Amino acid sequence: MKKVISWLDYNLEEVILLVLLGIISVTMMLQIIMRYLFSSPLSWVEELCRYCFVYSGMISAGYCLRRRVGIRVDLVVNFLPKALQIVVEYLSRVLMITMYGYMAYSSIELIRTTTTLSSAMQLPMQYVYLAIPIGLGLGVLRGIQDVILYTKELMQKGKKEDAEVC
Repeated sequence: MKKVISWLDYNLEEVILLVLLGIISVTMMLQIIMRYLFSSPLSWVEELCRYCFVYSGMISAGYCLRRRVGIRVDLVVNFLPKALQIVVEYLSRVLMITMYGYMAYSSIELIRTTTTLSSAMQLPMQYVYLAIPIGLGLGVLRGIQDVILYTKELMQKGKKEDAEVC
């Protein structure tokens, strides 16, 4: 069980993103076949692909945080003293967690007040908008996890430096 949880911890977003990409690929291929071979395109395929793309974009927030592959401009930070670099790193991570949390919380009101249906699939748009708190909620969890891991890394570096001094 611990192995499964550990695997999910590292690969959850990646698996979800791969499934969404698979759905997009298969349905678009189906649309191409239906349109050009049978001259009878399906009305719902583009909409499904669009919603899968929206979900993949939102879920990728957590994925990028987990892998530490976000866009950063660290030119100025690299010129700061090491202690100040650490402070800036913590502040940027906390600010990102706060922003993701605020946006996820704020999006709940949008979901509650939306009553429209999608045009082709007649899907309640609430399900589409649910991508926002899900993706940003994963981003908050991964951000907190990143702060904890970053702290552990700094503590291990500190212990190694103390051991080298002795």
